[in-house]
Amino acid sequence: MQTPKRGRGRPPNTPAAIERRRTEIIEAAYEVFADKGYHAAGIADIAARLEIGHGTFYRYFDNKRDILDHVVDYGVGRVLALVVPDDLAEATTREELRAQLTTLGTRIFTEVVDRDPRLPRMILFEVTAIDAELLQRVLGLLETVGALVSPLLLNGVRRGFLRADLDVEAAARALTGCVIAGLFALVRKSMTTTERERYIDTVVSMICDNVEPKPAQSPRGRAKKSASS
Repeated sequence: MQTPKRGRGRPPNTPAAIERRRTEIIEAAYEVFADKGYHAAGIADIAARLEIGHGTFYRYFDNKRDILDHVVDYGVGRVLALVVPDDLAEATTREELRAQLTTLGTRIFTEVVDRDPRLPRMILFEVTAIDAELLQRVLGLLETVGALVSPLLLNGVRRGFLRADLDVEAAARALTGCVIAGLFALVRKSMTTTERERYIDTVVSMICDNVEPKPAQSPRGRAKKSASS
């Protein structure tokens, strides 16, 4: 994606113009970090992409590490906007929930990985290795993904088509972990369409086909049943 360039001139002085310029710099930084890697990129690369001076950059951000926080937020925000639809209705059956989760999983592959494979590579591999603060920041943002899935599962429990004793928060974290594992696998080696579908179906089945266990039978009960037969 080519970042629009802005010529040199007087800096914007209205709140809306200032916010637009900040956004332009963040978007340019995302492109530079994604292309060159955070450590190899410099402020000069970001400024050159927008054709602005170094002084303009420092009016909005303290340094390269400062803007990286905003780039991470921007990247994760792109993921959420691409994957999670605004009009996600409550499922009324197990099959509707299965279809919803399958759609979300498919969109992660098609809308995130296929559209810009640099994004998961940068967020999962490079950013998390920079320092402990950023690692915790990314982990916290991933918890947000789990928080978006939890209501879907809670609805299933309330309606009775998911097991009543399902730990919704734990299940949502498990699903998020499976997504991350899938992204790691994709960054390392591409999957065929069939492999992707099988992966998504397996992950979704762990929730939708996880039926409530039968009550355990005591040894005496088993002996009685055996004698009567």
